[in-house]
Amino acid sequence: MSFESDKSILFLIAKARNILKKEFEKELKPFNISYAHRVILIRLSEKDAVTQKELAQDTYFEQSNLTLMLDKLELKGLVKRQPKENDRRAYLISITSEGKELIAPLIQMGEMIMQKALKGVNPEQKKEFSSLLELLYQNLKN
Repeated sequence: MSFESDKSILFLIAKARNILKKEFEKELKPFNISYAHRVILIRLSEKDAVTQKELAQDTYFEQSNLTLMLDKLELKGLVKRQPKENDRRAYLISITSEGKELIAPLIQMGEMIMQKALKGVNPEQKKEFSSLLELLYQNLKN
């Protein structure tokens, strides 16, 4: 049974996001981390020693959810929190050496999944698709 809403942009974006997330979660099982953990680790490998507020902004996670994710990553020894100098309420979040060891395989896995997902899409279409998604985001951001 097919509905017109099945062809809506919103539905298709949600459908694609869900299947991509499911694929990532399947591939991440051996690492014993979630997709959200992967996002956090990769961001910290690019921009280390940031406050939780900065990390939340960079990853688009709510700070309250990020706290729980960081707790789990800290227990696994993949990130560490250090008090921020001159601000007793804030902590700097850093990736540990154990976390850094995961980055190359996590990036490689992401590239493999996206290669599979974008099979048959030429470079110009990829560029246009990225531009359209960025425009959609910018239009709704504020």
